[in-house]
Order: sequence, then structure tokens, then C-alpha cells
Amino acid sequence: MNSASKRFFDSFFSTLGLLALSPLLVSISILVKCSDWGPIFFRQRRVGRHGKLFWLWKFRTMVVNAEKLGLPLTKDGDPRITRIGRFLRATKLDELPQLWNVFTGEMSFVGPRPEVPRFVEQYTPEQREILAYKPGITDLATLVFRDEEVLLRNAKNLESFYVQYCIPRKVKLNRQYAGKANLLQDIWIILQTLCPYWLAVVSIYMVVLATSFWLSYLLRFEFSVPEWETKRATYFLVSFVSVKLFLLLLRKEFKGLMSYFSVPELQQITTALSLALLFQLGLWYLSSGVLAPARSIILIDFFVSIILVCSLRLSFRLMREQYLTKDSVEENKLLRVGIIGAGEVGAKLARELEANKFLGMRAEVFFDDNPHKWQKSLHNVPIVGMPECLLDGVWTEKLDRVIIAMPKASSERLRQLTNLLARTHLKCHTVPSLLQLATGKVQVANFCSTDLDDLEAQGDLSIKC
Repeated sequence: MNSASKRFFDSFFSTLGLLALSPLLVSISILVKCSDWGPIFFRQRRVGRHGKLFWLWKFRTMVVNAEKLGLPLTKDGDPRITRIGRFLRATKLDELPQLWNVFTGEMSFVGPRPEVPRFVEQYTPEQREILAYKPGITDLATLVFRDEEVLLRNAKNLESFYVQYCIPRKVKLNRQYAGKANLLQDIWIILQTLCPYWLAVVSIYMVVLATSFWLSYLLRFEFSVPEWETKRATYFLVSFVSVKLFLLLLRKEFKGLMSYFSVPELQQITTALSLALLFQLGLWYLSSGVLAPARSIILIDFFVSIILVCSLRLSFRLMREQYLTKDSVEENKLLRVGIIGAGEVGAKLARELEANKFLGMRAEVFFDDNPHKWQKSLHNVPIVGMPECLLDGVWTEKLDRVIIAMPKASSERLRQLTNLLARTHLKCHTVPSLLQLATGKVQVANFCSTDLDDLEAQGDLSIKC
């Protein structure tokens, strides 16, 4: 991107942001000050472009002198974070003072997030190349590591884990951005920063459910809704859509990946909308039709909403599959399994483990190299982070074994996983020919134990039993 146009973009919108958001900035300042009467702002030395140090500004979210009480890193549950600070961090409102850094030219809206000097000192020569770019408020790594505090929650050595596993991934993402940076991409990154994944999912569902509600009226009145019914429909729209969104939230519908849809997700949707149906019918009965539309409209809306929501999920699944094409044991006795690989093979593996209890295993957690999948879930199984998270001692207690489901893993990555699993002392499994599994020609029921030496010797993971 042309540096002059990027600077004009930063200057114009940082000025506009400071002016437009000034009431919000003042309100947050008052809340921070009144919380414990400490300083309003927190400033910290960060490494900017070409290694030049500058002061990065934030709203203070931690107790006074927090930097003297621990590392310049935080994880979920850090006791140094104040009550108002948790809200500011969750909403990213603590970053707003950095508009001043953008205005003064020390930062840009989009660029590599600046690190503290102690971490930059540990950069490799290749990683230091990222210092050629002006740091930013947000970047690709910010989107991927949006829930970084949760990712670091179980790390025993917080700083070591961050430097060894998080920084290399962040630098890699920033290098990808730098290679094709342009204004449109910057705007897209900013929009994703302002609108997190869950909010996007809620917005999509809101539009679909509102469409279903209006379509139900059109079907009931044969596409000629009387004016008085239109006014009633407007009155009921917000409350009815809100109830459905709340019940979908309780069913964890907003946490899973939208592009994965099968029987478990269908059950979640049907259960939530069925509860909404019972609530609406009960409301109609108790109010004699005053607080709810006609029963026929409620029933039509129930069926239409299921069709539209399921069609939405199925369309996302088909798009994902098209994109990829182009490019009897008791529950408490089941072995707890961690799956490395949350792709097609891992998804099929988790489904079959759930369907075939006689295998004696239950998928507990996913680990995946793709950071866009972290902190989400696949078939109700959480994707906690990178495979290196297995080094957190907690997983040796929570898991009985690990199954590798990465048919396209490179030999280098396979050696890394081999060394990693050897350090965890967890028993490792694979399946006969994962490449065949991806095509659906074999069943994951055909498990076999795998020695790590054998695993390392097979570059494509096609291990024969």
C-alpha cells in the first residue's frame, strides 16, 4: 500500500475517531478513575518501526503498579485485572486511547502489534524483519489471538510458552499481511476487529429469524397482509426474535463453527426453536392472543425458521466443502481422547466416536494448527488451540490418549508432533490410511496403536495395522 495514502487514511480517521468518540472516552475515563481512584491511563514502552521505542497508551485495566507484580502478559483469571478492566478488555475498549498513537504517526490502524522490548530481544533475525513495518492497533494476529488470555490460561511457564509458540505464529501472520497489504484489506481487518465472530453469527441469525417471521405473515395472508396486521407484526417482531436468539444462545449455537452442520447441530437448532414455540403458544394462551400473533402464524413461523436456519447452516457447509475441494461402554468408562486436527478427518473421527460407543473412546478436545478455529467448537467438542497446548501439564491428566487426524501433515510438522507427544507421555493412536478416511472409504472404527517411531517414519500418516 502507498505509504502516503495509508498515512492520510490513518490521520483522517484517527482525528474523526477522537472527536466522534470523545463522549465515550470521557465516560470510560470516569469509570476507570472511580473504580479505585488510580491513574486513568496505562502507558508502556513498545518497539515501533525500525526498533524505535514509543509509549503505547491504553485505558488502565489492572491494579496500580501491576507491572511490578508480574509479567507483561496476562492470562484468563489474572488477579491483577480490575472489575471494570475485565469489561474493557472483553470489549477491546481499553485500546481506544491508541487512536492518539495513530494520530501522532507512531502507529497505524492496521499493522503488526508492537511488542515490549524484552520479547523483541528474543526475535530471530527473520522475525526482526517485521520491524520494518509501522505497528498497528489491529492486524491478522489480533483477530486470530482475540482470546489470547484464554489460550494462555493453562500455560505453566507463561512467558516461555508465549515466546516459543505464540510469537512465531503472530510474526508469520504479519508477514502474510505485509506481502499483500492494501486499503481494502485494511478495512476488512478493521471490520472484523470491530465485529467479532459471535457478533457476526448473532447478526446473521437475527436477519434469518426476522425474515422467517415476516414470511410467516405473508404465507398466512397469501402475500397480502392487512395494514392492521402489519402493525401487530412490527410490535411482535423484536420480542419473538429476541426469544429465539436467547434460546439459541443457551444451546451454544453461537459458539460452534457455522460451516459445520450435521445431526448434533440440527438437534440444537430444533430444540431451541421448539422451546421458543412452546413459549409463544403459552404466551398466546395466557394473554388470549393479545401478546402474541395468531396460532397459525406461530406454527408457520416455527417450521419456516427451522427450514431457513438449517438451510443457512447447510449452505455454509457446502461452501466450505466446495472450497476444500478446490484447494457398548458406559459414558464414565470411555477413554478421553484429544484429536490433533480439526479438519474433515478430525470432524469425521469425532462424529464416529460419538456414534459408536463400543469403541470405548470419547472426543474431549481438538488441537489444530489453524488459528482461525481456536476457541470455537466442532460438533460440540472445543478447539482449544495449537497442538503445543498439549505441553500444558493439565492435558496429561485430562486425556488418556491422542489421535492424530492430519493426513496432509508435512514431514517436518510430523517430526515436531512426534517430539511433542514424546514429551507428554500420552499414548498415541492413528487410523489405517487417513487419506482413505478423508474420502469416506474406511471407517475410523479400525483404530490401531502407533509407536512414535513408526509415526515419524510415515510422512503421510498412512500407517498399516
